[in-house]
Amino acid sequence: KNAPQKCVLPALKVDDPLMMSYVKKPSPLSCSFPTVEWVYVQNGTLVYSQEAIAKVGKFSCDVSPLVRVPKNDNSVKWGTTIRNVSSGAALPADFFKVECRRLAANSPRAPSPQSYDYTDILMGVAPNNRAVWAKVRGVKPPANGLGGLSVLMLGFDSMSRMSWMRRMKSSRDYLVNGLGAIELEGYNIMGDGTPAALFPILTGDLSHLILSYLILFCLILSYLVLSYLILSCLILSYLILSYLILSYLILSYLILSYLILSYLTLSYLILSCLILSMKFKRGCRANTPRHRDWLNWVKDIYHMYPSQPKFMMHFYALLSHDDNNPISLADDDLKAFLEEMESRGYLNSTILVVFGDHGARYDFLRATWAGRLEERLPYMSFRFPPWFGQKYPHLLRNFRTNAHRLSTPMDLHETLHDVIRFDGMGVGDITKRGISLFKEIPAERECKHADVGNHWCACLDWKQVQNPESDAGTVRALQTALEFINNQTESQRHLCASLEIEKVTSAQTLRANEDFLMFSKSLKDGRLPLLSAKSKSTIKEPVELYQLMFMTKPGKGLFEVTVTNKGHVWSTSEKDISRINKYGDAPFCVLSINRQLRQYCYCNSLVGKS
Repeated sequence: KNAPQKCVLPALKVDDPLMMSYVKKPSPLSCSFPTVEWVYVQNGTLVYSQEAIAKVGKFSCDVSPLVRVPKNDNSVKWGTTIRNVSSGAALPADFFKVECRRLAANSPRAPSPQSYDYTDILMGVAPNNRAVWAKVRGVKPPANGLGGLSVLMLGFDSMSRMSWMRRMKSSRDYLVNGLGAIELEGYNIMGDGTPAALFPILTGDLSHLILSYLILFCLILSYLVLSYLILSCLILSYLILSYLILSYLILSYLILSYLILSYLTLSYLILSCLILSMKFKRGCRANTPRHRDWLNWVKDIYHMYPSQPKFMMHFYALLSHDDNNPISLADDDLKAFLEEMESRGYLNSTILVVFGDHGARYDFLRATWAGRLEERLPYMSFRFPPWFGQKYPHLLRNFRTNAHRLSTPMDLHETLHDVIRFDGMGVGDITKRGISLFKEIPAERECKHADVGNHWCACLDWKQVQNPESDAGTVRALQTALEFINNQTESQRHLCASLEIEKVTSAQTLRANEDFLMFSKSLKDGRLPLLSAKSKSTIKEPVELYQLMFMTKPGKGLFEVTVTNKGHVWSTSEKDISRINKYGDAPFCVLSINRQLRQYCYCNSLVGKS
């Protein structure tokens, strides 16, 4: 328990100048529509807008549900049209087309129209699936689960922890400081792209083992029946609500999403995504930003199914996949959504997970040391209801400890399993690649234990320098450290002696592993890495740390100093320097002038006396 942590996490900086140079203010999302919206969705019903009635007069609307073409994920069609739907009527489906026509002055209802004055596509949660709920309403969550909690996972494409902190300041501040979310600083991806990030969470296995082009459809089906997390939730009366990405053109999902949509999921967004992409400008649905609809749909689900335990994976790609900067357009909306979910009490029975699948994968970022690390460290946060920590203080304590240790999507899978069937606390088994975050992850854990390939591993390696006096990098680091120490006392040189290094007692380097540095890109759908010496030699602003322990003369002061070499710029700071032996009376001459110099100063008057 007291062993040093083997995985040393990189100290990435939010205000890194190079990374900040890529942060740009996005153009506002202009969702213009030629008229006020005539109808809207509220609590599972279709409502005629009074504002629209005041402007255009009375009207009547027809509604056509949007349905999926059987056995085809990429095709949708309009179902049978329902004529003359009244305001306040229950929604016929989660996604539907509404077509309205002004009423004649003396006509209470419009005839079947040849053309319409207003058309829109809306989304909500229809009050259907009653037959399903009649069967599961009496089923209670298992006694060895964690209280029948719902799980709401809000995912955002290509968002690293650092990028989230740079671009989502308002919503993150509320999530962390207002709601008390725990951020996993050592959450490390296991492969390239979204499938490699999400499949381990949901299945407990690596994506390429499931999606290999050589695996037969029937084998995938049997695998799902045996171990799929969503099926487990469904059996245990969980409402499986959403698992699909708003950006639907990802080949790897096609086979598996068919199975999920056909057999396991009660509500899903793909139908709406397909048709909205064809009708409206990117990022919009009429006058409304699509991300706002995306968030509102979650609230609708909680309103329609307030007491049933729910599992929902909700993923958004439009504002961050090709460029992280537009995601800031959703910052205030996400904060408002979280505030409303909390004020309505929905989060009091929900484990909220806000996450990114991986960091940005753009070539210009992969060419930087920080960008390459950020790709491997996506944003991941968990927020538990306030009562959870009171009822399970030991679980939350382990979770906070694990926030600073190496964790992976496999660990999330085990954590979600614990929500359904709790497997006990204590210290996790380091021999298992997946460890529930409710157990303490051993400090000795490294990427090899978690089945993370070297080229994906963000842990830094400490290596002892065998001959520090002759190692060029160590000599330069020692020079940097000594110059900094002497600069602190330069203004009092008449009182404090200029120090020299008498003996180096220890020198270590901390740097990323060779495969990480040489990583160029993935081959074969993310399964194999292309390693290149050129990639290592051209990386921008590579970073390595030197941890030095040395004795100075005069005075035999013993210092421990960390020196950073970033792109051949050497630096250290006061917070990176520790005086680790007693200085006693050595700085007596300067104490009345500047006590901050006491660890650096050896008074000239003492030289030659000891």
